[in-house]
Amino acid sequence: MESVELNVIRQVVEKGFGNADMNIIDQFIADNWIEHQQTLKGGKEVLKKAIMSLAKAFPDRRYELANHSVVGDTVWVHYKFSAIHAGAFMGIEPTGKKIMIDVMDIARIQNGQIIEHWGIPDRFTLLMQLGFFQSASNKS
Repeated sequence: MESVELNVIRQVVEKGFGNADMNIIDQFIADNWIEHQQTLKGGKEVLKKAIMSLAKAFPDRRYELANHSVVGDTVWVHYKFSAIHAGAFMGIEPTGKKIMIDVMDIARIQNGQIIEHWGIPDRFTLLMQLGFFQSASNKS
């Protein structure tokens, strides 16, 4: 049986981010939630705008749960994120490239809602896969 904590983060990632379902965000993110990921600070409206931006850039995005751990009110999840870059993202015009990155999330859950969150998407690998720059091993 899945814990309440794991279920909450799965709802937010897989339906909130994965399906751009703003009702999920309203339901599972506390109004006074503390966000530690710099690009998402500013409340639920900033979070919702970020999700919509992601949905436009990667309309076919998929989140596959790779691993998780729950200790008390804190849950750690590791997702594999994959998508085709079909819209502008971080100033990069659509490339049509398929990307796959690791995403780590840590969340504290109380009363069925996220009250504190740390998000660690591998943006460095994402930018490399989009051709923003080459890795040292790919340079000639």
